[in-house]
Amino acid sequence: MTPKAAATLVSATIFTLAQVWASQAQDWWLKTGPVPPHVELVDQDNKPRRFDELIRDRPVVVSFFFTGCQTVCPTQTAQLSLLQENVARQQLPLIARPLLLSISLDPYGDTPQSIREYAARFGVELGDEQNWLMLTGSFEDLRQVWRSFEQDAGNPVDHSALFWVGQPANKRWTRTDVTASPATLLALLTEKGDAQ
Repeated sequence: MTPKAAATLVSATIFTLAQVWASQAQDWWLKTGPVPPHVELVDQDNKPRRFDELIRDRPVVVSFFFTGCQTVCPTQTAQLSLLQENVARQQLPLIARPLLLSISLDPYGDTPQSIREYAARFGVELGDEQNWLMLTGSFEDLRQVWRSFEQDAGNPVDHSALFWVGQPANKRWTRTDVTASPATLLALLTEKGDAQ
């Protein structure tokens, strides 16, 4: 067996095990999830985005970062990059493809340009076709998003190390540590379930 075939087999096995685990983890889903605010943010290309519209129908992972972060942000960005690769291999229909949203905690320092530079440092491809957007905006608009996702609006350095994993169409949300494997995240995002 070639190394590439072995890696594919291992990846498929981990994905299958993660799906089984996720299907047994019903208690992971929160009784009530965040209510996405109706605010306008901008993405890495300075394109206006209505936050609540982004999160309406597709499975989503919401994370919080800032471009000057030296602690957890590089880890979560690497995990999301691996998830992005796993999603691409699954060839899911658009409506089932998870959208990755990284929300800035530093509206004064995180400009669209600095966000693009941050993504480039990690070799991350952003945009609609890549199913990953990094968003910034005004302090007031971002604060509404932070509150909705129980994120401290004080010092960006003190931010949580959690991913919010959601299936908004099914009204299902959970939180998981940023070290959760991409296979586990994908299993949660694609788990079939009824609306809560």
